[in-house]
Amino acid sequence: MTPLAKWTVVAVCLTALAALVPWSRYGQVDVELSRLPLWWLYLGAAVLLHACALLPARAGLVPGLVVGAAVLAAAALVAFGYDEASWPPPGAVDGGGFPVVPMAAPRPGPGVLFAVASVVAQVVGLRARARVPVG
Repeated sequence: MTPLAKWTVVAVCLTALAALVPWSRYGQVDVELSRLPLWWLYLGAAVLLHACALLPARAGLVPGLVVGAAVLAAAALVAFGYDEASWPPPGAVDGGGFPVVPMAAPRPGPGVLFAVASVVAQVVGLRARARVPVG
């Protein structure tokens, strides 16, 4: 098994694990990936990253790095972009009463860590394959 195949298997498993575990926690409530807005953006970018392993060795490295950065950006957008709170809170500017402050702030869950680990594993595999001498 080539180094790329090993790292791709690890990366695909980490992506699947990222899709199954909670991506955020709101107090004691776990929020899964499919309940977050733009969840499909992360999964689509992750599939594109794993598809870069099918490209020829040297040709797959640059697109893999670019798509890997896009996957990280998509994961960050999904993980941290779901809170619809605004600052300043409504009512604080116009003096129309006391602003509402939530008791629990959202925190990222283990799904985000698995998503980042998946990108790292796939990029390491692409880089390892590009460094192997041809011929």
